[in-house]
Amino acid sequence: MEKDLYLINKVKLKKDEDSLKELIERHSGIYIDMVNRYIPESLEGVSKHDLLQDKDYCIYDAAIKYNKDKNTKFGTYVGNLARWKCLNIYNKNIKFPQVNIGEIFDMEVSEKSAVNSIEYEEEIRNAISIINKIKDHRVRQIFKMRYCSGKKLTPWKKIAKKLDLSIQGCINIHNKHLIEIQKLCTVKQ
Repeated sequence: MEKDLYLINKVKLKKDEDSLKELIERHSGIYIDMVNRYIPESLEGVSKHDLLQDKDYCIYDAAIKYNKDKNTKFGTYVGNLARWKCLNIYNKNIKFPQVNIGEIFDMEVSEKSAVNSIEYEEEIRNAISIINKIKDHRVRQIFKMRYCSGKKLTPWKKIAKKLDLSIQGCINIHNKHLIEIQKLCTVKQ
């Protein structure tokens, strides 16, 4: 059985897929354990499934970044990266929770008050108008893909791949501009 360091060097130097597959097979358990331990099933706006799907890429990324001079086993390194990734996502979500499309427009629907569809459409037009005025074209793409691509929210992984960004990068752009959009929507009312 080849040592992890040998496999890591083959991945770094030769982009050897067989070595990467072996590393993934050896260290998937620690990654999955960390995601299951630190990300609850019901964390609003965070897909545990998406994080688990990122396993192969995260282990590849760990192999590329691994530094043997730090005297850490590769499995420990993978576990630490996974843990910090989960904790960062969890903590960021607690500080800046994800908001659904209804909350973007600050709509409150109760049993007593039905939303007039004309008012709702006006709110949507206002929000879209604000989004279209933002200079960063990625914002329009992120919001369009996330909320207007069907009945379900588009997963962050799909958006990230399309825009050639990291999942967290897409979430950061979304959250940053969401606050701006919410402020401008409430000013227009």
